[in-house]
Amino acid sequence: MTLQWSIIAAVLYVEIAVTFILLLPWIRPSLWSKLFKSRLVTAMSAYAQIYSYAAAFVLFILFADAVREVNKYSHVEVTMDSSVRHAADADAIIHMRLFRAQRNFYISGFALLLFLVIKRIMHLLSRSAQLEAASEAAMRQAESASKAAKTLMNAGGEGEVADLNRKIEELGAELKKTQIDRDTLRKQAESLQREYDRVSDILVEYEVRFFFCSLTSERQFKVGLRR
Repeated sequence: MTLQWSIIAAVLYVEIAVTFILLLPWIRPSLWSKLFKSRLVTAMSAYAQIYSYAAAFVLFILFADAVREVNKYSHVEVTMDSSVRHAADADAIIHMRLFRAQRNFYISGFALLLFLVIKRIMHLLSRSAQLEAASEAAMRQAESASKAAKTLMNAGGEGEVADLNRKIEELGAELKKTQIDRDTLRKQAESLQREYDRVSDILVEYEVRFFFCSLTSERQFKVGLRR
């Protein structure tokens, strides 16, 4: 394997390892987002787009060259004009070159594919981290709004309870005052009734006395006339 294809194979192995690491389920997207926003990655991201386009272009060129080599050695036919030994050696060489071309085709093809897959996974992880942060912020806002609503409801409920208690106390005081006034009026009415009964008895007594006195005076007057 030549140097360039050894480098591409190493890149492919690194891409496979990176893909497996990015797909680990117990690493949260927020952690990847922090890593992507770190100082080192931020410093490298200034030229990351240029590097990525250059790497994709190189991989595409190597992939196209591998496709050309595969097509080239797939249609080669060994002529039988020479000896059988020479034809066998030529056929072995052609198949060896075809094998190398196919190997390079798969290496460059998978390297290019994983390069695009890794870029997509990183974009999805960043997007997922943003959505997770937005979801947490929305949850915190909802909890804060719920607590504020509960506080307002409790404050309003306590105020209403205080108003009701105050009204109950006022009504109780008015009821107690009314009961006292009623008892006072009842006592005054009973006192007036007793006084009325006493005066009535006195009047009846005086009327009886006056009646008897009148009868006595009338009898005495009649006796005097007879004399």
